[in-house]
Amino acid sequence: MIGPSLICDHTRSLLFFPCFCLYFSSRYQQRPACRSQCKQFKINTMARFLKGIVGAYSGKVGSVVGSSWRSVDYVKSLPKMTGKKASVGQMEQRTKFALAVAFLSPIKDVLNLGYSDKLQGKATGYNKALQFLLNNGITGTYPSLEIDYSKVVISKGALSNLMGVEWAEINAGELEISWSPEINKFNAFADDSVVLLMYNKTKNFFSIMESATRLDASLSLPLPVSYTGDTLEGWIFTGHRDGVKTSLSYYLGELVLA
Repeated sequence: MIGPSLICDHTRSLLFFPCFCLYFSSRYQQRPACRSQCKQFKINTMARFLKGIVGAYSGKVGSVVGSSWRSVDYVKSLPKMTGKKASVGQMEQRTKFALAVAFLSPIKDVLNLGYSDKLQGKATGYNKALQFLLNNGITGTYPSLEIDYSKVVISKGALSNLMGVEWAEINAGELEISWSPEINKFNAFADDSVVLLMYNKTKNFFSIMESATRLDASLSLPLPVSYTGDTLEGWIFTGHRDGVKTSLSYYLGELVLA
């Protein structure tokens, strides 16, 4: 064990006075001896900021950045600039990330609702959906990558999803979704709201509808005339009256309109 007298000034200050000097950690960890001791004590260049008399801060200070996320103040070092050309693997990851972000960003509010179940932890619904999509829902070979819509998860929770779900264009410009109104006293309640998320691939446009309950067994949706001949992707999930519990989303499939 290293005694206090053998610990460098910066590491000692981080151990005993973190509120004053965490934001100086990036500069001092460039020193080999200090970097080694910081590693031994598991002090990273990104850390929580324990508020001192000056409080937390936001923005760039020297080579570090202060910020706040979900009421947690933290600091992190700036990324190092490099002149190296990105590898094919790096370019592929960047393309996947850009593709996933472009698709999910318009429905952040829906994702945060869909993943609001307490079983999902502290991460936002958007971040959880993004992580899942990056890991499971991007197909193809770079640079020809695309989203596998059947792998998109809009919600995840303990409620029971709808049984026997089907959707179809029953008349020109009229969409109907039907399901079996099965209920129980544990995780499938009569007044659970039914949330439909529809994505028009042709027009790159999302529509959201929440006007039915589990017991209704169906819902109808009039479509704009401009949707004629378009291709739709759909997902459906249920939400509890408490506004927190949700079900795992169900992918309805692709539907080409007449």
